Amino acid sequence: MVQLSIQDVTQESKAVYNTNCPVWEEAFRFFLQDPRSQELDVQVKDDSRALTLGALTLPLARLLTAPELTLDQWFQLSSSGPNSRLYMKLVMRLLYLDSSEVRFPAVPGTPGAWDLDDESPQTGSSVDAPPRPSHTTPDSNFGTENVLRIHVLEAQDLIAKDRFLGGLVKGKSDPYVKLKLGGRSFRSRVVREDLNPRWNEVFEMIVTSIPGQELEVEVFDKDLDKDDFLGRCKVSLTTVLNNGFLDEWLTLEDVPSGRLHLCLERLTPRPTAAELEEVLQVNSLIQTQKSADLAAALLSIYLERAEDLPLRKGTKPPSPYATIAVGDTAHKTKVRGEGTGALGSLSLPLSELLVADRLCLDHWFMLSNGPGQVLLRAQLGILVSQHSGVEAYSHSYSHSSSSLSEEPELWGGLPHITSSAPELRQRLTHSDSPLEAPAGPLGQVKLTVWYYSEERKLISIIHSCRALRQNGRDPPDPYVSLLLLPDKNRGTKRKSSQKKRTLNPEFDERFEWELPLDEALRRKLDVSVKSSSSFMSRERELLGKVQLDLAEIDLSQGAAQWYDLTDDKDKGSS
Repeated sequence: MVQLSIQDVTQESKAVYNTNCPVWEEAFRFFLQDPRSQELDVQVKDDSRALTLGALTLPLARLLTAPELTLDQWFQLSSSGPNSRLYMKLVMRLLYLDSSEVRFPAVPGTPGAWDLDDESPQTGSSVDAPPRPSHTTPDSNFGTENVLRIHVLEAQDLIAKDRFLGGLVKGKSDPYVKLKLGGRSFRSRVVREDLNPRWNEVFEMIVTSIPGQELEVEVFDKDLDKDDFLGRCKVSLTTVLNNGFLDEWLTLEDVPSGRLHLCLERLTPRPTAAELEEVLQVNSLIQTQKSADLAAALLSIYLERAEDLPLRKGTKPPSPYATIAVGDTAHKTKVRGEGTGALGSLSLPLSELLVADRLCLDHWFMLSNGPGQVLLRAQLGILVSQHSGVEAYSHSYSHSSSSLSEEPELWGGLPHITSSAPELRQRLTHSDSPLEAPAGPLGQVKLTVWYYSEERKLISIIHSCRALRQNGRDPPDPYVSLLLLPDKNRGTKRKSSQKKRTLNPEFDERFEWELPLDEALRRKLDVSVKSSSSFMSRERELLGKVQLDLAEIDLSQGAAQWYDLTDDKDKGSS
C-alpha cells in the first residue's frame, strides 16, 4: 500500500496482496496553498504498515515547469532496491473562476438583469435556493487532529568526521538533527565539536490518526562545504498515537556507531478551558531557551461560505478569497478569480472561545468595512501534557520554607485573554485576589523553583514582587538578584531586568543553572530585591531578601509561590 502526504494531509491507497509488482489504479486529490514550496511525500509500505518498502520526496515545483503541469513517468524509490520504481501521473491545475461568464442578479431594469416576468422562479422565492444554513457542515474528520511533541534530547558515540592536517589528525563532529514527517521537516541547532551532544530542543507538528506513519530522523556533521552523514533511524508513530508517549534510545543505522535519544508525546486537544492555567505553568517550566514557545492550544477553523459581499464596478460579482491569520501565522483559501481589494474583515478575540460551550463558535459573523457575512466554525482545544515530569501547582503546594506565605496563591478568572502564549502566560501568572495572604512589611516576591530532570537543570522563574517598601520620596527602580550559595561568584549569579518607579514590578523572567540534582539539594538560593540609588551611582539599595534551602523544597512540583521579604542589612547590596 502507499501513503501520500502533503504538509499535514495524508491519504493512503488500498493494499494489493502477495506481489512485488502491485497495480493500484487509484486517484487522490490535494488542495495546495503554494506549490512552489510544498513537497509530495510518498511511502510504499507493507499492509501492516510496519515495514517501509520504499520512499519518494517530490518537490511540487517540478510540476510548475512540466508540460501542461503534468508528470507521467516512473519514479525511482529510495530506501529500497536499485530497481524499485513507482509509476505515477501527477496533474496540477490552478483554481480560477472567470467571473465574466457567471450570471449574477443585477439591479432590476439594468442590462443583464434577470427578467422577473419570465417563467423562472423569482430571486428570493422559496424555491430559488435551499434555506440558509445556521451552522457549518464540516466533514467528520474536522478538528480530530492531534499535536505531536518531539523532544530531541541527546546522542552518544557519534562517529568523528572532522579531520585536520590533511586527515592526519582526527577531530570530532559538529552534529545536528533533521526530522521529517508527512511532508514537513525540522532541523535542530548545531552542537560544536561533540560526539555526545545534547540538544534539548522541542518541535511540534499536527498529525492525524492514519496508521503506518513514520518519523524519519537523520544526523549530520555541519561542514563549510558538504555536511557529512552521521546516521539515520525511523520511528513508527503507532505506539505514540495509541499510548500517548514514547521515550527511546534509537540505534543509528548505516554508520559504525551512534545512538539518539528521543521522546515523543501525543497531545490530544481538550474542549475545556479548566486546565489552561496548568498548561501554561507547565509549558513555562519545560520550555527550553533553544526552542520556540510550546503550544498551549490548537485552533481549528472551518470557513464554509460568505454572503452579501459587495459588488465590484457596480454590478460585477467579486472574485473572493479569504486570509485567516493568528499572530504571524496565516493561511489563505483557494481563490475564486482575481482579487481586487478588501471586501470586508473580521477580528475574533480568542477569549470569546474560552468562555464558549466546548470552546467552539459556529455561526454567521458580520464583516466590518463591508456589508458581507461569513459562516465559520472556530474550535479551540487545550493541549494537556500527561508526561511533562511536572506536578501542576493546582494539585499540591509546598510549605517547607519558613518565609513562605501561609496560603498558596488563589488563581483568578480569565477576564480577557489574547491568542499568544506569552500574553496568556503573563496574565495567568498573576492574580489580584483579595483572598491572598497579606504581604509582610517589606513586601513579597513570587518565584517558581523547579528541577528539570530531563535537562539536569535547576530552574527559577521570577514572576513579580508586590507591596515593596518605599524609603524615599519616589518609588524604587527594583530588580531581583539570584545567587546559589555557598558560591558568590559570577558563575552562579543571575539578575533580572530593572523596572522603573514601581512597588509592584512584574518580571516573568526565567533563569537556569546546570548541575546535578544531588548538588542542587546542597545549595541555598539567595534572592535579593534591590533598587538603584541613582542614575550616576553604582550603589544598590536592598529592599528585601529571602533565602531558600533547596533541600527543604519539593523541586518536582514547579509551584509558583509568594515569599515574604526580610531585612538583611549585614549581607550587603553588592
